Amino acid sequence: MNNLQILKFKALDLPEFYEVRGKDYVTFGKDNLYPDKIIELFNTSAMNGTAINSITDAVIGEGIAEYGDTIVNQLGDTLNDVYGKIALDYVLFGGYSLNVIWNRGGDKVVEIYHLCFDKVRSGKMDEEDVVNEYYYSSNWANTRKYKPVRYKSYDPTNNKGDNASQIFYCFDYTPGNMIYPLPSYVGALNDIQLDARISKYHNAQISNGFSGGIFINMPNGEPTPEEQRMLYRDLEKSFTGEDNAGRLFLSFSEGAELAPQVQAITSANDDYYTTLEARISSRILTAHRITSGRLIGVRDEGGLGNNADEIQVAYTHFASTAIEPKQKKINKCLNKVLTAFGIDQPIQIIPSQIDFNKQISGEV
Repeated sequence: MNNLQILKFKALDLPEFYEVRGKDYVTFGKDNLYPDKIIELFNTSAMNGTAINSITDAVIGEGIAEYGDTIVNQLGDTLNDVYGKIALDYVLFGGYSLNVIWNRGGDKVVEIYHLCFDKVRSGKMDEEDVVNEYYYSSNWANTRKYKPVRYKSYDPTNNKGDNASQIFYCFDYTPGNMIYPLPSYVGALNDIQLDARISKYHNAQISNGFSGGIFINMPNGEPTPEEQRMLYRDLEKSFTGEDNAGRLFLSFSEGAELAPQVQAITSANDDYYTTLEARISSRILTAHRITSGRLIGVRDEGGLGNNADEIQVAYTHFASTAIEPKQKKINKCLNKVLTAFGIDQPIQIIPSQIDFNKQISGEV
């Protein structure tokens, strides 16, 4: 009786938010490191990273009209500097955070600092479903060394003394998530992960000599269940995963009749990865509401966006569905802080100036 076992890849699950006994904050994902996974996918998937950077550039535009050069903290950061950082956080994570500092009298915000969104965790909700505090750590993977620091959540009515330094936390509401956001492209996270892993897999294949997959059958009897589990774990550790593509299997046997049977598995379809790449790219672009790859510098064949008029139509749709809603959300939240800072007029973003003929020709 043959015992065939299949080695599987683990899909990226949506985060679960936990209130842990003894902790004052709510964990962001089971291991409290979900934002780190989002950053990893941003850095390892070329398509996803390009889409996020392109959307961020469009959100920032040419900067904030009139008030963009205003200095907002003792580091000398301008409002444009801070806006650029929170725009990237918002596109990447679905939210952003600021450190807001009030004056001694509590009647004016005197400093505004960008806080890396992945470094902030929410406190627990009170009986009225309100979060009254947030926690900051420079490394949530090692909170023993980098102890979380408590900050009062943004509150103009309770901002004196120890509560003068507050965290302003802005994020998109999604059904079932009242503490943390999910990125707007959450539906494509597994495709983004697949894009990164396939790239890594092919790189490993080239490094290891383009060898295909292998099927191993041990003909010298069926081991005990414990021996099967041990052998399975050893093979899984040695040969599965994108880093081990094309690895060499070396076996030793006392005789030819006891040697393991090893059979190479070749791809049944030479176009498989080409088709898979097209599917992945399409799903990633769709999740980011990008109707034409040319909008972010990705050439495509046929369809929308192959002349200046078509790409202008595509960009207009892109701006109305992906850019303007993000600008409105960012600005609506930020204007609350800026009003307390002394800027009492809603900020306006200067739109990017785009030459669509150059966009088609590939010129910068």
